[in-house]
Amino acid sequence: MEVFEKIYLIQSKTPFRYPMNTYFINDEKTCLIDTSVETIPHTLIQGLKKIGKNLTDIDYVLISHIHLEHIASLAYIKNHAPNCIILTSPMNADYLANFEQYVKTAFQQNRDFQTVPGLTEFYQDLFSPIKSVQVNGILKENDQISLGTYELTVLETPGHCAEEITFLCKKKRLYFSSDFIIGDKLETWIAINPIFEHYGGDRRKYLSSLQKIAQLKNKIDIIFPAHGNIIHNPRKKIDMLLKLADEAPKQVLSILNTGPKTLEELVQICHNKNSTIDRKFYNASRRMRALLKYLLEEKKIYKKGEYYFIV
Repeated sequence: MEVFEKIYLIQSKTPFRYPMNTYFINDEKTCLIDTSVETIPHTLIQGLKKIGKNLTDIDYVLISHIHLEHIASLAYIKNHAPNCIILTSPMNADYLANFEQYVKTAFQQNRDFQTVPGLTEFYQDLFSPIKSVQVNGILKENDQISLGTYELTVLETPGHCAEEITFLCKKKRLYFSSDFIIGDKLETWIAINPIFEHYGGDRRKYLSSLQKIAQLKNKIDIIFPAHGNIIHNPRKKIDMLLKLADEAPKQVLSILNTGPKTLEELVQICHNKNSTIDRKFYNASRRMRALLKYLLEEKKIYKKGEYYFIV
């Protein structure tokens, strides 16, 4: 589906709540921004076919970060379009090059896989088929990818995860935000990563990145997120995110004002989850752990044993 001149949205299902939005720019040079959750990307192939293209027509693949639904198709694309140029940031390049080893290490060392029923099977089914990929080049802040009419500027926007890059088209006033800004009312997804220990989200970094993008909000007319609806009022969206930034910390601090709580108790109260340790409870706990990490760094709370206390 053409969503802007020469820009096509190819949407694919994921095992999570939201479909994946992959964008194909059909300029003098073609460009795919992220891939899909499918190791054999049938949806992507069909989407390209509808506009008279196939995988061998892809000149560039830009990878914003290495979460599953953004990279699972990458090895297949590289094998079937060997001339395409795959670009990403330094940390993401390392994870992609050594992906299978990182996954193996995670399943051996992450204690959550031994304690949360069904977690190992869920993630093994998703991650085991993904193959390592050597990228062709590294992208850093303010690097530019010239496609013809479109020129994309790289912005480093960590926070959703340890390292994420997003792409600004200054001339067209467009912003490809990946998971950094998503197309719904949620604040964002900042969570401790269940697979890669050092790849988790960081609230401090996210807020810093958000302030950076806020300075550009009057230069952006449309945001193309990797999940949710395309955002046609970016100024309103960014202002809403800035306003919401303090709400989750305030909620936790308010609860801790009533007395110390464990991680499990905070998840139960904030997310209305029962105490059964299952995958849904675990996903909520990942977000809570990232928030508690931020409050500890800000010295708003402290931890003693399993309990968190307000300072």
